[in-house]
Amino acid sequence: MVAEDTVFSVLYEKFLFWGILVGILTFLWLFYAMIRYRESIVPDTSHIDHIEVGAFPVDRHNTKLEVMFYVVPTLIVVWLVVLALASNTAVWVIPDEEESFNIEVVGQQWFWEFEYKDSLTWQDDTRDSGIDVHWINETLTIRQSYGPEHAELSPPTNVTVSIDGDATTYPLDAVTNVTVIDTKFRMFLPLTVSVTDADGNELHRWGHIPINHKHSTAAGDHMVVPCDEPVVLGLFSYTSDYSELNSTYWGVQHSFWLPEWGIKEDLVPGLEGGTTMWFEADDPGTFSIRCAEYCGLDHSKMVGYVDVVSPIEKGVEFCDEDTGVTKSGGA
Repeated sequence: MVAEDTVFSVLYEKFLFWGILVGILTFLWLFYAMIRYRESIVPDTSHIDHIEVGAFPVDRHNTKLEVMFYVVPTLIVVWLVVLALASNTAVWVIPDEEESFNIEVVGQQWFWEFEYKDSLTWQDDTRDSGIDVHWINETLTIRQSYGPEHAELSPPTNVTVSIDGDATTYPLDAVTNVTVIDTKFRMFLPLTVSVTDADGNELHRWGHIPINHKHSTAAGDHMVVPCDEPVVLGLFSYTSDYSELNSTYWGVQHSFWLPEWGIKEDLVPGLEGGTTMWFEADDPGTFSIRCAEYCGLDHSKMVGYVDVVSPIEKGVEFCDEDTGVTKSGGA
């Protein structure tokens, strides 16, 4: 989801359209009036008997035109108010917790911390890499299926399985293109499957993030969110000594900003429930995170990235809509 997809950008484009339209009509009338009623033209007053001070010159006005001058601007203003209120509703009506993917974002000095309130299992689009990963119960299966579109890709040679940071590398079966590894899926531990070529370049990644797992930009972690699903962020700020969440005592205000999406929200110390921000990404990829509020000496270090991925835990379709959808099994 880039900025032109967001509700704010759409609202801006609508206001810009109506602003340009009103401006064109206004200047057209202005130039017409300047030419039609210029000083060199002597008005015809032969049909006017007299002008009475304090009385409206009934015989010199155009009722329809005057009513239009009031009605048309009023309708335009009402329409713009409706557009603004509709967009405001779309932003501030937070999806239900059961219907969204929830993450707690904590602004510290000076890095971001992400605590996942829901689990997420995902992998790269198999149509791009020709590799599909299934990890069910105690069996991990890596399948390679190549077509003409994969001719220029380097052949995969190894797969690295990481369970809670403990990594083991296995060779891939180049004969059958199906590699089966006997290892147990652990839903409460972070899991990663990385398929690489002979030079160590990653060709395909599968991942599982358990409930209550934490990522930190200080460790180089990205925030990972699912595609085509509402994501609700609870935003909090720690004190300078990390002793108290959202306290006004030495609390620091941050602003969680996704510049490519055109959205941001402040992390305000002293708010017990924190602040809330939500979005629904429709484009897979990696996007920047910035802090839009000066928060101290190392404010410039408050940077990070958010990865929009395709969840597979429930066979959810991939984000790419160009060639249909692909469903893949998960744990």
